[in-house]
Amino acid sequence: MACVSCACVKLASSVMTPHRPTTVLVHGLDSSKQTWTDVLGDLTRAGYPAIAVDLRGHGESPLGDPASFSATALAQDVLAAVREHGVQPGGAVLVGHSMGGRIAMRAAAIDCKSTARLLKAVVVEDMDLRVRDRATTDLTAAQQAELRSFESDSGRAFADWASAREALLRWYGGDEARVDSWKGSRVRALPAGRGWWSDLNPAAQRLARARVLASTDGAEAWDSLRDQPTKVYLWYADAPGTVCRVDGPGGIDDMSRRLPTAQVRLFVGSDHSIHRSAREDFVKAVRQVVDS
Repeated sequence: MACVSCACVKLASSVMTPHRPTTVLVHGLDSSKQTWTDVLGDLTRAGYPAIAVDLRGHGESPLGDPASFSATALAQDVLAAVREHGVQPGGAVLVGHSMGGRIAMRAAAIDCKSTARLLKAVVVEDMDLRVRDRATTDLTAAQQAELRSFESDSGRAFADWASAREALLRWYGGDEARVDSWKGSRVRALPAGRGWWSDLNPAAQRLARARVLASTDGAEAWDSLRDQPTKVYLWYADAPGTVCRVDGPGGIDDMSRRLPTAQVRLFVGSDHSIHRSAREDFVKAVRQVVDS
């Protein structure tokens, strides 16, 4: 694992040695670079360099200033991380899953304005342009204070699993089965008995829902990619696992009409995380993008 300096925060990342265009993997909401572990392994064994980053406030990356949290800020972090890893202009394929797809769209839009473009291609994995609902529940003063505690790294460090579990249950609807499923993965023991760490961050989740998923930024970024040389791929999962709509405003068909050069693919039989439920086909498709 390596840490890379970015615009406002320091992103944690996983990196494999480069000699081809580098695949840059961006996770979705309530996830981290760990979701890409198997894909990273598959790519590197086949000789394809790859980087997986933790978005700000996710995984091992700090949140930074909450006031600056936006799709643009997250996209700039990712592009800065790519540069820090020494990727040369035109030497990156950016893959964004779910909310990470929104960040990939914005990163591509920013990159298209650069005189030294980093991106050869961008892949959006199971995300459309529809504006999602934001977290609208009013918080009590105590809840606001607790949420603010997650804004610092210390707020995601716990003495033991029980205290981490108790804190997360309050922000994930009391869903014990869901929270318990994260033990050892998204919430894990630190080495040398140094307590427990939560990759999950309710403060980052609330900001991401309001400022990324519930915004029109994705649509604006997508539309800006018309007549640009960066290749765009739109991959979506099969029903009922997909979070995308095919028809209607902001759906897959609408995205295709708005950006006719985008190469659209349905991964039959896959669920929302195509890179996990159809991993072999997904990795093969990524390799084809890199080699194209």
